[in-house]
Amino acid sequence: VADPNRREDARVGRWADALADYVAGRSKMPAPPMDIRGTPFQFAVWEQLRAIPAGETRSYSEIARRIGRPRAIRAVGTANSTNPVSIVIPCHRAIRASGHLGGYRWGLDRKRKLLEMESQKPNP
Repeated sequence: VADPNRREDARVGRWADALADYVAGRSKMPAPPMDIRGTPFQFAVWEQLRAIPAGETRSYSEIARRIGRPRAIRAVGTANSTNPVSIVIPCHRAIRASGHLGGYRWGLDRKRKLLEMESQKPNP
């Protein structure tokens, strides 16, 4: 049984390096083990976000339709903004139906940059 108080710096470092390689366009999105908490609704939204290919976006309303809750657009936005592992669950790929970026916890400049990077890099 794993000791929950034991640090695993080397293991975490490998995943951090893998995420850095992804953001830099050198590799595909890694699938690190995650222990995140959320409601079934949040997990449905987060699963849809992970299904969006790099370089593409989906509107909050489209995500709501895909999870079978077409009127829950604002709730989708809330679930998106409470995502605890940005990049791994790519909340930056959710936009407004108008095509505008909408909000982003880490600022619209960063959201824009992430989308630009994803659309320009080859997908290894």
